[in-house]
Amino acid sequence: MNNRELAAEFLRCFCAGDIDGLASLMTDDFQFTGPLFSFESKGAYLDCLRRDPPDKCEYRVISLTEGPDSVSIYYDYKTSTQTITIAQLFSFREHKISEVLLVFDGRGFA
Repeated sequence: MNNRELAAEFLRCFCAGDIDGLASLMTDDFQFTGPLFSFESKGAYLDCLRRDPPDKCEYRVISLTEGPDSVSIYYDYKTSTQTITIAQLFSFREHKISEVLLVFDGRGFA
């Protein structure tokens, strides 16, 4: 998979609740930074998702932009109760996702 496909697959797996699918896409030293959580490893991120799995959701991509070692995706994230616009910046190393920066207005989750 190229970087664009990896980022799209990450989003698909997350919204489908496919945690094992997510695991196969990340480097072991994967880092995640978002408005509600930050993780310094693939294991810590996956453990959190296994303890509190994401609800299955739908999404609609608004924009996808590629750089040499990064992909950003802007999308509408739709759950059964709300829709929010999210931006994710994916960084890559060795044909896997090494870092995700997640940005959204988290006031509705507080």
